[in-house]
Amino acid sequence: MSEIKILIVEDEMIIAEDMSDMLQSLGYDVIGVTGELDEAKQLLDELAPDIAMVDITLGVKQEGLDFAQYIKDHHDMPFIFCTSHADKSTIDKATPLHPSGYLVKPFTQKDLYSAIQVALANFANDQPKTDKTPIAASEDLVIKDSIFIKNGHLYIKVKFDDMLWISPDGNYASIQTVDNTKHLVRMPLKDFQDQLPTHKFYRTHRSYLVNIDRIEGINNQHVYLGEHQIPLGKNYREELLSLIKKLS
Repeated sequence: MSEIKILIVEDEMIIAEDMSDMLQSLGYDVIGVTGELDEAKQLLDELAPDIAMVDITLGVKQEGLDFAQYIKDHHDMPFIFCTSHADKSTIDKATPLHPSGYLVKPFTQKDLYSAIQVALANFANDQPKTDKTPIAASEDLVIKDSIFIKNGHLYIKVKFDDMLWISPDGNYASIQTVDNTKHLVRMPLKDFQDQLPTHKFYRTHRSYLVNIDRIEGINNQHVYLGEHQIPLGKNYREELLSLIKKLS
């Protein structure tokens, strides 16, 4: 589990600092602030933020548009344009880049919060569609290698790699992570299974999905994930062993 990491690309440092303070007070992790295009690219590559707040005009040029194109070409992640300009010319240039949000200065903390929540949802819904059950039926969002779980007023990021197993909890799916934290996803286990990468998670029992990469041992009745012992149904054992052999 981790806070959502945000990169701020804004050349007016007073605005950038104010934005950073507002985001951190909301519970987000501001991992970098810059007003330079080249440095923004470097921070993006090195720090891998979850979302970027991008001023369209950096200096006297609209280099924020160039940075947005770099995001789309190399990182495929949500970004929000932050600008003082809402004129037709600027919007016409920004629209083809498909930002996940557009925020006009000056804005409040509530504006920031709303923009980020909508941007994450927009980005999740804009990802290539499959025949899987839409997770949009829940407040929780699957984005690339993680699920963003609604927790109070914020989304909490849980990477697939950090999940040990998933089990049912009433009408919810309960995720157990490597840091011994439990998260509830607002959908039944079967529906959540449809959202997970099939090569990574396998059902060992009608009530358990396990992260194959975290399995440390198997016997006739259990799989072992570190100190944890998970039931292994006889109808699942041979297929699990076969799958592990293929992946090894």
